[in-house]
Amino acid sequence: MMDSKSLAKIAKEIIDGNIYLTLATTGEGKSWAAPLYFCKDNHYNFYFISSADCRHARELKINPNVAWAIFNSQAKEGQGNGVQIEGKAYQLSEKDLDEALKWYLTTFIPCTKEYFLGQNFYKLFKLVPEKFFVLDPTEPVDKRVEIKL
Repeated sequence: MMDSKSLAKIAKEIIDGNIYLTLATTGEGKSWAAPLYFCKDNHYNFYFISSADCRHARELKINPNVAWAIFNSQAKEGQGNGVQIEGKAYQLSEKDLDEALKWYLTTFIPCTKEYFLGQNFYKLFKLVPEKFFVLDPTEPVDKRVEIKL
């Protein structure tokens, strides 16, 4: 088994090398998965935008417990690895937007506090991780290992 420091390095490289995650939610009776552009802060909190009335945003209001995965979908078969994460998600309130906008950067929309307030279409969300997992590449079969980042 690979040591935890090396596994954490693999996970950080995967996260730093990608800009999309797949978010899994549940709350309206069935599971849902949504691909999302993300940015992260220095504590590995993740930020994304979505419409407040889209399915995953509605489900977060019912059940903030989520999971998400980050991986390179272009890796060759048998050579890929990914990071799986468990945590909580929530739509950011006005008081939390200033800190989040230090990290969330995009050219898709204006990244200003005012843009995310009121009746505007997009809202800013935060994913707060509780557990990280990565595949140990030294194991002969797929084995996910919990790591600390």
